Amino acid sequence: MEKYRLADSRLISTRGHDFLFLAAENAIFEVGSETSGLVASCPPRQEFGKNEILLRLSGTPQEKEDFFADLLQRRLLVPSSVSNDGHERTQSGTEQKPVPLDTLVLHITDSCNLACAYCYESSQGRPSEKREVMSYEVARRAVDFLFERAGNLEKLVLVFFGGEPLLNFKLIEPLVEYAGNKASLNQKKITFSITTNGTRLTPEIIQFIVQNQICVTVSIDGPEEVHDLYRRFPDGSPSYNMILPNIRNLLRAQTGGYVAARVTLVKDADMVPLIFDHLIGLGFSEVGFAPITTDDPAFQIKKNGMDRLLEHFSNLAERFMQAAGKGEFFGFSNLIDMLVNLHQGQILSHPCGAGLGLFSVSPRGGLYVCQRFTGEEQFHMGDIFGGFNQEMIERFRSEGEISQKEVCRQCVARCTCAGGCYYEAWVRQGSAFKPNVQYCEWIRQWLDLGLNVYSDLALNNADYLEKLSLLRGQKTFLK
Repeated sequence: MEKYRLADSRLISTRGHDFLFLAAENAIFEVGSETSGLVASCPPRQEFGKNEILLRLSGTPQEKEDFFADLLQRRLLVPSSVSNDGHERTQSGTEQKPVPLDTLVLHITDSCNLACAYCYESSQGRPSEKREVMSYEVARRAVDFLFERAGNLEKLVLVFFGGEPLLNFKLIEPLVEYAGNKASLNQKKITFSITTNGTRLTPEIIQFIVQNQICVTVSIDGPEEVHDLYRRFPDGSPSYNMILPNIRNLLRAQTGGYVAARVTLVKDADMVPLIFDHLIGLGFSEVGFAPITTDDPAFQIKKNGMDRLLEHFSNLAERFMQAAGKGEFFGFSNLIDMLVNLHQGQILSHPCGAGLGLFSVSPRGGLYVCQRFTGEEQFHMGDIFGGFNQEMIERFRSEGEISQKEVCRQCVARCTCAGGCYYEAWVRQGSAFKPNVQYCEWIRQWLDLGLNVYSDLALNNADYLEKLSLLRGQKTFLK
């Protein structure tokens, strides 16, 4: 006799309404009292015969049969013969197909004019005399490679990265023109993005950024007393007061472009509210926080620090909801990312696009799974001249797939996390393919917080979710 179990899920109650999050589908939707009662009464992963389930339902025999069929169709009920891992069901037989390339991260220089104490580039210990700069010939070939491998994709992304990419601005100018012209000829749209420390944002560069609608992420850790703790020049001098006028000029010059702040959190999270308010006050569209990736206990955020981070994120989520109630944008990137992913129903089989649609290009043209692994031989996937090493790529994709991570298979956050960042796992767990178990419980609590925000918005402000997905951070958000 066929047995059934309830799909892995979370039940969320909001203002007298029940919502159900299905882990394998990364989907959340409102449910009635019959469904929520069934979910609440059935132990997780316990198997039941059909008649046992029907006995838990109300109504006529035909109504029970219809409701049972609806539970199966909506995948709230799963036959025991079907794997509990949604990705094994959806990805089986498709993993070996080529994945079109949509994003290239150009590592246009290894050099940086700062010497941040926690920087992973610095920690790799490359001597300054061995740092390299990408030539225009290599960069142009990289753009050609992106278009050759994009297939039928209409939207492509080119990211300028380093080191400090603006140290090689002379490459960026002609390359943006070349890539833009190539996009027009191929009837595609290309978006440009740059990650910078802000030290080289001259008026001329800012004008170029605005004219070409380049999205900018500034690495900045907060107000002066926080930022200058770790982000200093090689001679030890602070950097905040040098970059502040540049950032203000950039933010004043924007005419609808996207400028975000990326904050690295070191040791603890106590300064999160101060950092957020300071950076939003400067005029950044969004502010995102990332705990430092390191195996150095002197920099790591300990468990009590992560608990504090969740408290601060919860408070920022409350402020987000208050802004949403007024139809205003509140640029808390970490929460926005989750809400957009939930709204779009994105199911992660891998932690990110690394090695799928995204690759990094080294100054000499080598292809790596992402910018953080650039230069690491075991993550070298070919080059832009000879093409991909497809065998290496398939091995990486296979080993990185969520179904290969046994500890993740029963986790309710598996399709939103997929085990976490490859680089973080490589540093903290000794393998890019191990899950980041140090964050597991934190991620589940963060997901619960996001689900509560999403269900509240879905119930009371559904249009806001749609606008958030389409227009995040743009000045047209309120129009």
